[in-house]
Parts: sequence; C-alpha cells; structure tokens
Amino acid sequence: MTENQGAASEARSDFVDKIKGRAKEVAGAVTNNDELADRGRLEQAEVERRRDAEATETAAALEIEEAQQDIAETEAEAEVARQSVEDRTDAAEAAAQNDRLRAHQTAQADAMKDAEQGRVSAEAQSERRIAEATAERRDEEAKAADEISAARDDYQESLDDADRLEQEAAEARRRAAEAEQEVRADAATDTEENS
Repeated sequence: MTENQGAASEARSDFVDKIKGRAKEVAGAVTNNDELADRGRLEQAEVERRRDAEATETAAALEIEEAQQDIAETEAEAEVARQSVEDRTDAAEAAAQNDRLRAHQTAQADAMKDAEQGRVSAEAQSERRIAEATAERRDEEAKAADEISAARDDYQESLDDADRLEQEAAEARRRAAEAEQEVRADAATDTEENS
C-alpha cells in the first residue's frame, strides 16, 4: 500500500469513527442516555486527538528535513567561502612573490644609484602585502568558522525543536490510546450491561 493510500485509509477510518461517535452522541441525546452521549463525544475527541498527533508528527518530520537542508546549504556556502579565501590568499602571495622578484631585479639594476634604499623599500612593501594577505586569510577563515558554528547551532536548535515536537506527538498518541481504551472499556461495560 502506498503512503497516499495509507493516508486515505486513515482519513476514511477517522471519518467513520467520528460519524460513529456523533451517531452515539445524537442517539444518547434522543434517548436521554447520558452515558451513550458521553461515549460518543469521547470517540469524537479521540479522533481529533489522533489527527492532532499525526499533524504534530508530520510537522516534526518536515522541520527536521528543513534543518538538514539548511545545514547542508550553510556548509556548502562555508566551503565555497573557504576556497575563495584560499584562492585569494594564494593569488596575493604569488603577487607578493612576483613583487619581491621584480624589486630584487630593480635593486640590482639600480645598484649604482640607490640599490640599498630600493631593495629595503621593495622588501618592506612585499612584507606588508604578505602580512595583509595573511591577515585577510585569517579573517576569512574566522568568518567561515563562525558561519559553520552558527549553522551547527541552528541545526541543533532545529533538532531540539524536532525532538520536542516528536515528544508532543508521542504524548498525543499516548493520550489518544488511553482515550480509545476508555471508550472500548465503556463499550464493553455497556455490552455486558445490555446482555
């Protein structure tokens, strides 16, 4: 049986149970049998509790699925951001290396004029670029780590919400089962009294 057929079967069963409960309630009211009317109301309430439990369970499953999708998307975005930081850092380091090489060549060519000043200036500039690239890389990695941490926190919060909803659904199912047992016990008592 497919899931849709199962849902349709449950809906039909709930509808039939609710109609039976309503019929007992009306029959009890017509015959001044308060116990029968109460039993009919209980059966209708049990159907409503069962529906509420199923709705809560469905909501919990959807929330878990959404949380898992959110964490996967956030982790993918964080990975893209990390890779982008690495690419930019590599490019900055390569540019700094190229700058250092050019500066060295220039310093050698201009050695007769002011070689020492040119070399010191070029190396200082290269060191600054390396330091800036390193600082930027650290900042981006820290940002990516913060995003991953926030995503994990969101995921944990979603799991906590889902656990709470599952507990509520379990409690609703337990109450529905107790109500059903009470209705059956009352029905058995009525049957014995009527026999």
